[in-house]
Amino acid sequence: MVAAAGMFGAATSPAQAATKPNPISWTVYSTHIGPQGEDVPLRVGQKDAGGIDGFGKRHIESGHADQISSWSNMKQDIDKTLHRGKCTTSGSKITCKLNSHTFRNTNASGMAVVFTERVDSRSKDRRPVGVITAYYYNCGC
Repeated sequence: MVAAAGMFGAATSPAQAATKPNPISWTVYSTHIGPQGEDVPLRVGQKDAGGIDGFGKRHIESGHADQISSWSNMKQDIDKTLHRGKCTTSGSKITCKLNSHTFRNTNASGMAVVFTERVDSRSKDRRPVGVITAYYYNCGC
């Protein structure tokens, strides 16, 4: 699902951003709390490009834009999934899934949120990378 080699490319300066087609923004868009009290930031991240899956808000927008009614709704559904979903761990990724008919996106009956607690020193804030992706399933989106 996520290409490790391209997922966390080098941080860029403004001059480099002009030459790098797929820069990473480590800016935290919103903060969420995981099922065990984990710090789960949703970073602006990196969009999908050239066969490489990104992460964060840009990845969600580039891979699942048709599912987003608003970011306010999406953030509330991420919280709901992290708090009430069934979570499993695979390597450094934690996936929480929730089947529900009470999502803000009324066309969806399931949501998955994938996050990691891994810290990347390039973020400069010592917080985890956080949300890799979030998407609805069983969705007429």
